[in-house]
Amino acid sequence: MTFIRLLQYPPRLWPTLSLSTGEGSVLFMGAFIISAAMGVVRQILFNARFGIGEEAAALYAAFRLSETLNTLIAGGALTNALIPYVLLAARQGHPAVSLLISRVLSLMLVVALSLTLVLVIAAPWLLRWIIAPGLDQATQELATLLTRILATEIVFQITNGVLSTVLIARGQFFLPALGIALRNMLIIVSLLLPQATIITVAIGSLGDSVIQLLILIPGLMHHRLQLRPNRQWRDPLVQGTLQLAIPGAISGTINYGNNVVDTAIASLGAQAAGLGAMHNALLLGYLPQRLCGTAIGQAAFPHLAVAAIARNRHLFRQRWMMATGVAIGLATLSSLALALGGRWLIALLFERGAFDQAAGDLTFAILLIFVLGLPLYVMVEITGRALVALGDARTPLLANTVQLVSRILVATVCWPLIGVLAVPVATVASSAIEAFILGGVLHNWLRKPTTWRVSHIEDQIESHVVFD
Repeated sequence: MTFIRLLQYPPRLWPTLSLSTGEGSVLFMGAFIISAAMGVVRQILFNARFGIGEEAAALYAAFRLSETLNTLIAGGALTNALIPYVLLAARQGHPAVSLLISRVLSLMLVVALSLTLVLVIAAPWLLRWIIAPGLDQATQELATLLTRILATEIVFQITNGVLSTVLIARGQFFLPALGIALRNMLIIVSLLLPQATIITVAIGSLGDSVIQLLILIPGLMHHRLQLRPNRQWRDPLVQGTLQLAIPGAISGTINYGNNVVDTAIASLGAQAAGLGAMHNALLLGYLPQRLCGTAIGQAAFPHLAVAAIARNRHLFRQRWMMATGVAIGLATLSSLALALGGRWLIALLFERGAFDQAAGDLTFAILLIFVLGLPLYVMVEITGRALVALGDARTPLLANTVQLVSRILVATVCWPLIGVLAVPVATVASSAIEAFILGGVLHNWLRKPTTWRVSHIEDQIESHVVFD
């Protein structure tokens, strides 16, 4: 229905067409599917060109270092934190939005440029002692060069995260979704060049970040966004954004740290087969999680924020229940589909050469346990965003911390009994705990009889929000 509706308008109007949660969800799902397909093409071309040699290892190490900082300061936490304040500023017109965006962007660029400089200087030490200590000297030097190229992505990702809020806050999802869909385009182009080198691939990745930013320009021009340096960072709206963004960034980093924990647990006993099987299983399992949780959560968030700021408890509950119900329903269907057809899919995609039937059986066993938690994963995704829309970023951070600790404990206890299967068991168990905490706190928010204190949002302006 989303694409049918888009076709009813000339393409020049698509960037500024406001979409519902359902329409936005479909659009983001399409973007994630295209992005995943382009990611597969990218990996096929990359493997054909560089294999798994020293150059490939250097780029992977460089990506991991820059990706960590991007997760910390340029992830979705910044966008989600800023959206409610853009909605508040929009009440006063375009100039107020331009002023808020100018102040937040000025602050975040100072942070991004500072961290980029630190990363450029400290890259050799970080790679040698933390990220990739096993690489030889020549590969370390190449990884350092690639890290310094990729470090500049932080500035573009920060800028993209701030500017995209102007569109997402109004439900104008087309351009942000287009940026997601085209994320690997220039990397693919760089790999198709006859004289492609590992450096041109890194430059291609940097170019993709620039394209994501340039794609937003038509929509921003429509909103007459006027940006200029502004250092008035004591503005309550800027301070409120930071109070939501910082816990969100830490929470995102904890999520990123889950991968480290999973890798460490899976590698116990030096079982390389367990690591490989886990990687392939999660490659399949994370796609429906992104489609059902991340896509719907991104599309629902601005509509939840609108209901929160409007002090409409009923509308907020309705929108959260609708988004969560649809996401859980789709996740359940995905779980059943992967449980019934996952073994066939693994055989079709992976079983060739050194990846034999035994490897396929282990991969499927991990996948079968992991998909049991898909409904929990999407509930966590959407409920966490709902709390941020209410101005509560501390509860998702607390729940995420508890999730990480319980994940480590469960995996450590289960490892001697079931080996690498402890990783998906711990993932499902810890996600159930996280979902219980988030759901309980949100239920408490929604049952308050008279007031709804939206901390850090209207708190700075009107103290308390009272439901109609």
